[in-house]
Amino acid sequence: MEPLKELNAYGQSAWLDNVSRSLIRSGKLSNLVASGVSGVTSNPAIFEKAIAHSNDYDQQIAELAATTTP
Repeated sequence: MEPLKELNAYGQSAWLDNVSRSLIRSGKLSNLVASGVSGVTSNPAIFEKAIAHSNDYDQQIAELAATTTP
């Protein structure tokens, strides 16, 4: 049995403390769920890291910046 599924069998849930567009779009999150990850957690620092340290959001931010004022 896969370790995370075995952990689930004992009533424990494994959660990933990370989320990003690339994790979702690449299918990696789906694979992690299939392996036994029960969910994801997030907070402002995780979102800041996802947005500031990747270019996953650059196009949408540029589009919003061109059409919206702060």
